[in-house]
Amino acid sequence: MIINDLDYSLSELNIAMKEHYDWAGKFLRLSLLDGEVDSDILDPMSHQRCRFSRWLSLRLNGSALDKEMVMAINTNHILMHDVARELMQSIIQKNVTDSLLEKYQHAQHEFIHSLDRYKEHLFSYRNLHDALTGLPLRHLLYQEFPFFREQCQCTCRNLYLLIMDIDHFKTINDTWGHNAGDDVLRSVALTLKDATRRTERIYRFGGEEFIILLDARNDEDAQKAAMRIREHLQQHQITVGDEQISVTATGGLTNVSHTDSLHEAISRADKAMYCGKNSGRNRCIMSTAAEEMIALD
Repeated sequence: MIINDLDYSLSELNIAMKEHYDWAGKFLRLSLLDGEVDSDILDPMSHQRCRFSRWLSLRLNGSALDKEMVMAINTNHILMHDVARELMQSIIQKNVTDSLLEKYQHAQHEFIHSLDRYKEHLFSYRNLHDALTGLPLRHLLYQEFPFFREQCQCTCRNLYLLIMDIDHFKTINDTWGHNAGDDVLRSVALTLKDATRRTERIYRFGGEEFIILLDARNDEDAQKAAMRIREHLQQHQITVGDEQISVTATGGLTNVSHTDSLHEAISRADKAMYCGKNSGRNRCIMSTAAEEMIALD
């Protein structure tokens, strides 16, 4: 998730807590004042009719590091709707028991508690994102790397690491100032994000360097992906002040073997990137396990 996704999730969690707490008021009104029966709560599929179900459906699709926590929320959400329906039916029939009230209170508590735990997780996760570009930072790369490698192994795919470094970034800062440099970093991050696919994960590694984890069948597909990302940046001009400028980046690509540490993979990709810098910039170089340098353009 990027920062916008995190903020959306936090907002939806807050709304879910408020809406589901409001049910207590509906039950009181129905019980004490013969208020209106809520047909949504009585629906056997009520857990799919509330607004929160849309957020849950989005988060349950695909794979994510936090999927177990989301699944726990989903389980508690369904249970709470089931107990709420039972409670409303009992209020209508005027046969509410202490045990049923306790059952509802416990179900609501478990649901809200699972939301609170997930909110704490999202706040911590958000702090590992760059405030300037909105991209995850290197600390998150180190946390997520084992997950992505395991995911590739499970799907019989190969994991590749691509370092992209903005060309002549110092010149941009010297010519237009550091505020312009920040604008360029934001624009490059957005352009690289736009160039990556759903299975490709991009991080701001530091300064003007970005790292992208690629999921590919073989070296050829990984090389095509690296070139696609580099060319996408080259083709999109960036506004600096009143000018439109072309910003390019040089990439270093390497395959991540089952025995590679993240540090080893970064080291090989870094050497390939500097090879590209020294041989013309705005190009991609692939480093093999034996550190043979292969130009991709």
